[in-house]
Amino acid sequence: MSFPFIRFRATTGHVGIAFEDGSVRMLQVREHQGSLDVTGSAIVEMPHSVDDLSEAIRSAFVTGGFIGGRCVVAPPQSDVWTQVVHMPVMPDAELGEAASWEAADRLGVPRERLQCDWMRLSETSERAEVLIMAVDQEKMNSMLEAVLGAGLRPIAVEPDFTSLARLFCRRRRREVDAARTRAVLHVGYGQSMMMVLKGQSIVFCKQISTGGRCLDAAVADQLDLTETAASELRQARLADENSLDPATHGAVADSSRVVLAELARESMRCLRHYAVAVRGERPENLLMGGSDAMEPGLGDLMHGACRLPVHLDDEGASIASLQAGLAHSTAGHGSPASAWAVAAGLSVRGIEPRSAAGRRAA
Repeated sequence: MSFPFIRFRATTGHVGIAFEDGSVRMLQVREHQGSLDVTGSAIVEMPHSVDDLSEAIRSAFVTGGFIGGRCVVAPPQSDVWTQVVHMPVMPDAELGEAASWEAADRLGVPRERLQCDWMRLSETSERAEVLIMAVDQEKMNSMLEAVLGAGLRPIAVEPDFTSLARLFCRRRRREVDAARTRAVLHVGYGQSMMMVLKGQSIVFCKQISTGGRCLDAAVADQLDLTETAASELRQARLADENSLDPATHGAVADSSRVVLAELARESMRCLRHYAVAVRGERPENLLMGGSDAMEPGLGDLMHGACRLPVHLDDEGASIASLQAGLAHSTAGHGSPASAWAVAAGLSVRGIEPRSAAGRRAA
């Protein structure tokens, strides 16, 4: 008798390891009845040595509820250089080599010092618009050495904004969704990234220099605090707007408003650039994610500047579905679920259909 193999789908993702300035977020998710649940999570403060970091990651892995050792890693934003360039149309292998030399030339460093990747955003008969991403090889080796020393098995390294795009594309796998267009703003600590997604593909990507660090600096200057104290104050406000007394809350809001308005204006300019350069369809909405996406008042400013409906979650409630699990497993850390979006997107990479094996005789 012969029978078909069933196409199985992994329900538990890889361990997502998102390196940030000063800390590491580790998150593993599983898919259950169409929603995401937290399997394991941990925050590791960045120690001074690779050996200490390996030990901290190993300890977090053992106590954090994680399953399996396969992981996907995102370097800190500050370590990743990105640039959109126009290049002649060429095969992928040649384009990859040309992108590496282009990055080395623009950064003014030897080619062998860089680990490069690229993404084709759009293409005509004569030229391609390519996003080049580069990381210093030595920094990446140190990061991977710490992960390997913890006993984990990295299967991929990718920038944080691509993992956020993957998270928000979970529900866009149907053929009917292939032509639907959305804008996604990744609000990170060091910088932000405006993307336009068509179906599951990134068709536009532009870096914005404004991020959470700018907000910390503005609050520190206004309230005469260190940036560390300002960051703690802002994070407490993000976790619970009622945690501050009214006077302090108002002072933080006032000092943040100028920075948020600038982020909204830069986002609007990015979407105008997309409309002119790509000539694609107008996005149906704007999704925001990342460590500082929940900043009070930012959504209203983005709506006013970009004239798009603004959402802090996708149609599958990917962020909201993680809220309960994170509140239980990371109690006391006080960071909103949106701060875990990058690590969640890294983990989701492991939830993919496995290839079918056809039929066999029995």
